[in-house]
Amino acid sequence: MDTRINVVLTPETKDQILQGIAALKNMMPFLIKLSDTDRKALQMLDDGRKPFTQKAYDYASRNNAINPGTEMVLAGMHDLDLYTTLSAIEKDLLQLVEMVRDTKQLSGAESYEIARFIYMKAKMALKMKEPGMQTVVDELGKLYKQTPAAPSEPAK
Repeated sequence: MDTRINVVLTPETKDQILQGIAALKNMMPFLIKLSDTDRKALQMLDDGRKPFTQKAYDYASRNNAINPGTEMVLAGMHDLDLYTTLSAIEKDLLQLVEMVRDTKQLSGAESYEIARFIYMKAKMALKMKEPGMQTVVDELGKLYKQTPAAPSEPAK
């Protein structure tokens, strides 16, 4: 059996990682959760609409006739700056999530493959009349049959 990953995360490292994630959350206490209904009701800013939005603020800041008020323009510009910053953060986090997901999937697949090999060896040992193997085969067999099939592609 070929293994592509062999990593041991110490409890200390695991705690540091989780503390780092918690620290990131604490650094952004303004983050919110939108419902699906809220999300669908919003006009979305994306890379295609961002130049329009930037140009509108530029024109409003230089033309009183179209300026809806200094406070509104400043609030909108702050929102645009936040959008730009969060977009960069999101891209880095998505890369990290992809790497974590892929590493988790590989480590799980390798672990499961070895467990199936152990089950096969237990069944062979039972056929060879190895004492105590009936219990092992029965227990592993029950759990093996209960295992739901994994989707071929991880959810994104």
